[in-house]
This record gives sequence, structure tokens and C-alpha cells, in this order.
Amino acid sequence: MLANKALRAGYFWPTMKQDARCLVNRCKRCQKHATLIHRHAEPLNVMLSPCHFFQWDMDIVGPFPLAPGERKFLLVVIDYFTKWVEAEPLARIIEGKVMKFIWKNIIRQIL
Repeated sequence: MLANKALRAGYFWPTMKQDARCLVNRCKRCQKHATLIHRHAEPLNVMLSPCHFFQWDMDIVGPFPLAPGERKFLLVVIDYFTKWVEAEPLARIIEGKVMKFIWKNIIRQIL
């Protein structure tokens, strides 16, 4: 906003936005009295689980830029009770790899 005000007043220099951002970040008064961005509150969904390892959430995220081994997906599993997270990068989404991940990282941990 500060850079836009200066621009409307007829001022311009190439690093104007970066300079304005630095000035505002250093100014305690600007930080204290700045206009806050308000968002409407979103309702929270409570996820109840009676004990650990009772309920899990599993997601496959991606594709991401290629990582070593041509991995571009991420398999993520979260325990609802403890918020314990396990994740593994995958090159391809294959049933056998997902089952191996579940056995290695979840079932063997419980047993």
C-alpha cells in the first residue's frame, strides 16, 4: 500500500515495493497499527478416535517435481489419536508398494 501511495503521488524507482516492504517491517508503529486482514472463521470438524492406532487417514499427494529415483508422489498416513505421521516418496502408485508401506510402517508398529 505504501508503494502504491508513493506511485499515485508521482514517485517511482525500480526497487520501490521492496524498499517500502523493508521500511514497514522495521517500523514498530506501522506493525502495531497496521490494517489487519480479517477472514471469516471456518467451522472446525472434530475427529474423535477412542485410542491410538484405531483410526487412520491415508493420502497420496502429488505429482511433485521429480526427486532422486524418479519419485514424484508422497504417501502419507496419519493416526487420528496421536497425530503420528508416516510418509514415503513413491515413483508410481502401485497397490503392492502401498500395501508394503502399510505393513512396514503401521501394522508392524502395532504388533
